[in-house]
Amino acid sequence: MSHVFLLFGASRGIGAATAQSLARRGAQVCVTARDEDRVKDVCARAGGNVWGTGCDISDDASVAAAVQTTLDKFGRIDTVINFAAFTGPLDGASWQLKQQDWDRAVAINMTGPANIIRHCTPVMQKQGNGALLFASSPFGDATTPGMGAYGASRAGSHALVRQLAAELQGTALGAALIYPGMTETDGLSDFRKSRGGAMQNAQVASAETMANLFVWAAMQSPWDINGATLAWSDQAIRTEAMALGQA
Repeated sequence: MSHVFLLFGASRGIGAATAQSLARRGAQVCVTARDEDRVKDVCARAGGNVWGTGCDISDDASVAAAVQTTLDKFGRIDTVINFAAFTGPLDGASWQLKQQDWDRAVAINMTGPANIIRHCTPVMQKQGNGALLFASSPFGDATTPGMGAYGASRAGSHALVRQLAAELQGTALGAALIYPGMTETDGLSDFRKSRGGAMQNAQVASAETMANLFVWAAMQSPWDINGATLAWSDQAIRTEAMALGQA
């Protein structure tokens, strides 16, 4: 794999695991996140041709700088994957939302993808190809009590990505949503407690396992997955992704 990847929010969890998996396959990877120390750690552990820089996707200038850094280092950007997300708060009714929580959810989950699209799409159009992949969840497609800020901001980002896909129809570019399954990450314990019930016993995969889904998605032709929602819950997709992980 000789592609150039730009990963946002990849300093931990599935993002970090994806960076490492791509590096093992010979890809050139730029890892970005707000925590520059964690970014450096991911790059050191990934080895290979991996580069890192700090980036806050809610800040337009920060995203622009990350894109330019990647172009300066690798000369192109074949695939962008956004892992950055703000999930809190996980309880309380919509009228109980604090202003700062709402603003943060919108900034990371909606404005962030908009900034990424604004700066990455023209680069790919100039190249003549490219894929923009956005990690998300079905909580943006359904109403879930206690998750007003997260659900609403995710719904907004889903609409934006699907709008982008419609605009890219007929080109060599593609945009898609990716829904990983429940993954052993830093915030999983609090999330499971907030949901209660069956969620306590739900099956959980490692970040390394879930990274297979993103690597598999990145290996598809952009125009073939344009407008798609690629979910771990889809058995056919999961089987192909797991087979890739065993290769």
